[in-house]
Amino acid sequence: MRYRVLCVAAVLAAVALVSSPASAAVLLYSFENPPVNPDGFGPNGGGVTVSQDTIGATNGTKSLKVSLVTPATFVGALTGVVPLALNDPPGVLSILADMTVTNPIFTGGFALVGVTMFGASQPGPGQQFGLQAQFADFEHIDGKAAGTYTVQFDLSSATHPLTLQAGQSFDQIFGQVGSGPNHLIPTGFQLFINKSGDQPLTVYFDNIRAINTPEPTSAIAGLAGLAGLIVSRRRRQSA
Repeated sequence: MRYRVLCVAAVLAAVALVSSPASAAVLLYSFENPPVNPDGFGPNGGGVTVSQDTIGATNGTKSLKVSLVTPATFVGALTGVVPLALNDPPGVLSILADMTVTNPIFTGGFALVGVTMFGASQPGPGQQFGLQAQFADFEHIDGKAAGTYTVQFDLSSATHPLTLQAGQSFDQIFGQVGSGPNHLIPTGFQLFINKSGDQPLTVYFDNIRAINTPEPTSAIAGLAGLAGLIVSRRRRQSA
């Protein structure tokens, strides 16, 4: 009877181990380095300025200030610094960012923030650079009061730049060298802003982090440990 209970408990633990996502987020950008292009971020598009600031710092003492003066469409802050956590594997489920606004954001128009990943095709004939996958999970920030918010961008729905197939996840689009002919190699990361109207808009970003999928080796190791526990228990009972 005890053996059966142990088996049931082990199976339930194994299911939880394999199916549960990683609980901790991985820090990507904190903007604590010198103020010239913090973490490699610079403006991407006309009418945009990017600089280091102290307002809105939630991890350390520095933040990234992104200001738009003119109407803008999908422009913002772009960097060619791609941390290891943005490679595949381990894969990325979503991006979290702390966003601060010091003045109420205008109403009567729209203002969106989102994430774009840039990449290059795998080395070989027909190599293409500067391909981008703009994930559809952008967040509305129009009408928000002054304050600090945590925004989450799920990297689960984008059009593949090579196959043009819609609804592709980060893992289906990006990979490492040799992971497949349709996998782009990550080359850039962008926090984009899309707004209407002529009103200026300034946003402060900090503590950019990724929620990653659990590493398969961890799950396998856990299952092996559970199997060993069951076998050891059964042997002691048979002795």
